[in-house]
Amino acid sequence: MAAEILSMALFWDIALIVIAAALMSALLKALKQPSLFAYIVAGIIVGPLVLGSVDFNALGMPFKTIGIHAMTPETTLLSELGVAFLLFSVGVETSIKKLFSLGKDVLIGTIAQVAAIIGAIFLLTVPLGLLSAEQAIFVGTILAFSSTMIVVKILSDKKEINTLKGRIMIAVLLIQDFLVVLLLPLLANISSFGEPSILINILSKSVLLILSAIVLNKIVFPPLFKKAAEEQELLFLSGIATAFFFIGLSVILEMPIAIGGFIGGIALSTLPYNIEIFSKMRALRDFFVTIFFVTLGIQLNFHFGTLNPLLMLIILLTIFAIKPLVLFILTLLSGYGTKISTETGMMLGQVSEFGFVLAGIGLTTVGMNGEPIFSHELFSFIIAVVALSMIITPYIANSSSRLSAFVHSHAKKVPNHKKFSKLKKYFNRQIDSLEKLPNKWELKNHIIIVGSGMTGGTLAKALHPYKQVLVLDSNPETVRNGIREGMNYAYGDPDNDEMLEKIDIKDAKLLVLAIPTHEKEVRFMEEAKKANKKIVVFATAHHFYEALDLYKKGADLVLMPYIMGSNAFLENVSKYMETGKIEQTRGIMDEYMRYLEEKAEEERKTGQMH
Repeated sequence: MAAEILSMALFWDIALIVIAAALMSALLKALKQPSLFAYIVAGIIVGPLVLGSVDFNALGMPFKTIGIHAMTPETTLLSELGVAFLLFSVGVETSIKKLFSLGKDVLIGTIAQVAAIIGAIFLLTVPLGLLSAEQAIFVGTILAFSSTMIVVKILSDKKEINTLKGRIMIAVLLIQDFLVVLLLPLLANISSFGEPSILINILSKSVLLILSAIVLNKIVFPPLFKKAAEEQELLFLSGIATAFFFIGLSVILEMPIAIGGFIGGIALSTLPYNIEIFSKMRALRDFFVTIFFVTLGIQLNFHFGTLNPLLMLIILLTIFAIKPLVLFILTLLSGYGTKISTETGMMLGQVSEFGFVLAGIGLTTVGMNGEPIFSHELFSFIIAVVALSMIITPYIANSSSRLSAFVHSHAKKVPNHKKFSKLKKYFNRQIDSLEKLPNKWELKNHIIIVGSGMTGGTLAKALHPYKQVLVLDSNPETVRNGIREGMNYAYGDPDNDEMLEKIDIKDAKLLVLAIPTHEKEVRFMEEAKKANKKIVVFATAHHFYEALDLYKKGADLVLMPYIMGSNAFLENVSKYMETGKIEQTRGIMDEYMRYLEEKAEEERKTGQMH
């Protein structure tokens, strides 16, 4: 009977979480608010702050409550699985070799950033008597780490996972996650912090987990997944089984299941089926991730009691000012320029989901004075600011490009003194290494290709032997490969107006846009047209309404890759370069435009526009 009641309680919690998330997401999407915010608001509504505290019997209803009064261990487990599955999907998509190619600067910088935040909290609170040394270490550790879940979701939504800034952020986050693995058990045993046996125990468990992934990746997984790939359902189940195997192994080793999930994903990342595995597991991952964010809202409360206002102010300033500034400085010193450094600082300013785990440890761990490290008031405030930092991150991300452009434009105004020039080169050395362009006097009537994916890359390789071609791409690995093949490549974001001058847009004959983000295509095309009114623009679109919009904004030819592939694009580009007449490419335009109008109308009716 007790088991049946427990099962019904779990069913009711899941049902409430999913229904509330769906309703709130639909409502806030209409208001153009991020889905993460909708999920957390849904949690607040169904949680103890609102519906969970209402006694409906007293209101004459035939039931006592429809909300969630408190988190149960089962719901907490589902929430933790959300983090684990997200990190598993990150691992599947991650190339460790590419991450390590970012160099030791990122590794050293991340360790320095964590140490700097812990040190800042210690120096700002302990001398003033606001926190004890143990509390300061706990609070500093919580604030030092950023949320892999939040940042990866935002980068994924913006299609920036494989950009240079995306890779830097993910590299920083993954290093932070490994540091969390080391610090979690140390903090849980803070009274015996200096004992070597504890560190050896943690390192040995980490090595065992990693070795398991290496052995399975080399021996077991290749034949297993080769067989599983023959049947789609089996491939899906094999991917889930791998995730749960490593999650279970991390439980046995008493390590965070999120780390087990990530290492399990890494074990599959080198397989030829990794992208297919990722796409098949996306829906399951999103389900658990939704539960995580809703339960985040459920756990929120605002009972801070008599907590010192100065302490609260210091914690808030650390998250929203000191931490972004530290990240900006360290990324700049690593040689990635003011633009990427600004966006990195802004995007990684929030606090990690591990903050909730660490706060819970602080509430239950007894310090040297025989009292819990965290009071209930400090615990409540930490939980609230962690959630607040997560909630506002999507809004900060939306404004990061504008602020980074502002900082970058002012950095360019620094006088070209010899000392300043050397300093500029030092701060931009990593960006400058991702560039191979001819001298400007060599550029005349050249082709500029922005985006080197399937369409852009195929076009660049086909045209390179015969025509002057410049390729601009935001994926550093793609740029490096292009340079190695002897082509004219440069790293750059379409949002960077400086790139227009660097690729000499004024003397270009043709601009080919093959960017996955429609808004960036339109913005880059409009800026190019301002700089060169005669330039001809060919573009790609993934939706019919995007194709129509590009035509209305001034594109001369828009092709949809899944309707007309790279060969059709190459044929049209070649015709234009040979004849110089755009009319030669418009033989199919009348019929094509009518087709686009019909399909765009269908998209409008079925709600596929976004």
